[in-house]
Amino acid sequence: MFQKVLVIDEQPACAELAEKILAQQYPGAPVDILYAESGMDAFDRLQVAIPELIILSESLPDLTTEAILMRLAGDPLTAQIPVCLANASGEADALEDRYPSLRKVVVSPMGRDAISELLAKVVSAPRPVRGHSEGAAQDSSRIAFSGHTGFFHLQAALQMAHGDRLTGVLRILIDRAPIELYVSKGRFVLATTRNHTLYCRESPVVLDMASLGQITEAQQGQAISGCPLFLYLGLKGLLPQEDVVPMIREHGHRLFATIWSAGRVPFEFERMENLPEFVAKFPASGDDADNWVLVSLRHSTMAELPLALRIGETGSPVYTRRGSELVQRLRLTDHESRFAAGVNGAESLLSLSKRTAVEMKEAREMVFRFVTLGIMDYWTGLGLPGAALPSTRRRPTAV
Repeated sequence: MFQKVLVIDEQPACAELAEKILAQQYPGAPVDILYAESGMDAFDRLQVAIPELIILSESLPDLTTEAILMRLAGDPLTAQIPVCLANASGEADALEDRYPSLRKVVVSPMGRDAISELLAKVVSAPRPVRGHSEGAAQDSSRIAFSGHTGFFHLQAALQMAHGDRLTGVLRILIDRAPIELYVSKGRFVLATTRNHTLYCRESPVVLDMASLGQITEAQQGQAISGCPLFLYLGLKGLLPQEDVVPMIREHGHRLFATIWSAGRVPFEFERMENLPEFVAKFPASGDDADNWVLVSLRHSTMAELPLALRIGETGSPVYTRRGSELVQRLRLTDHESRFAAGVNGAESLLSLSKRTAVEMKEAREMVFRFVTLGIMDYWTGLGLPGAALPSTRRRPTAV
């Protein structure tokens, strides 16, 4: 299990310094630095990863320090996470008395020595062993393969399920409840989770046809079986049937996109003779593994990613050895096609963005998609970005 440190700060300097200290003083340490620039962003990260330490700035654009500490204390999964507060006002003494999780207050901005001391405690602490009993397979004989995204690209697991025409569920074992991708004879059916809060994150759907009681019933059903609440309501006739399939697919892709914000995580594929009824009745996608992941990646933004995965503006994208061949198999949007055709490996992303008339924000996100899919590398003055991604595209371990 990889340990996590969550830095909550409007400016990324503290998280960037933590990344540098890890690379220099603890190379290869199984620690991910997650970053959130606001309180609400932080609670999004906490839906997919429970860190061993939170470094919290007292100055955030949305929530006060006490509001964050109070919300952390109210959740059993976050109440015991030690919090270090970077404090410039000197008014934190009362908070230390009220919130036991606030273990340390340091002067803001945090210096190298203070961050190094905190990281030393995380690196030296025993690696956490967390159970996933509510979602993980109980019968190990049904596990076709397993792995960890610290060593294998996640899409290698999807390619294995697709290429071997497996039937079952690929579980990504994040902390609250696994993200589950159901597969039928190698075809991807739907992605879901028993954490309905994560599933409905940023949902554009207005449930004006269902009562509060019906929505609560659907949420409880999802918490027990994983049946997406929109599918449950559709089966009850509370959502138009023609809307249910695209709605479930979009939310499944949005859900899968959150995996990239969780740092490195384990996964497993459980074979099933019979899929759950709500899955068996749902039409499978015709996408191969790369196209399925690409649709999901379009829902990822730079602001959600750990700094190690973010694409800067000063590097140069270049195709991998097989990238030019692989990109031909993808169903690209017009913008993606124009951008991909313009990559020549000889110019900066800034220059490429201007020449292809693709805005820099969109260009950075496109490069992230292509790098994640193994189609491109992104060279910077400091080498390749993406320290949280493995350097080779190995297959997961078959069981």
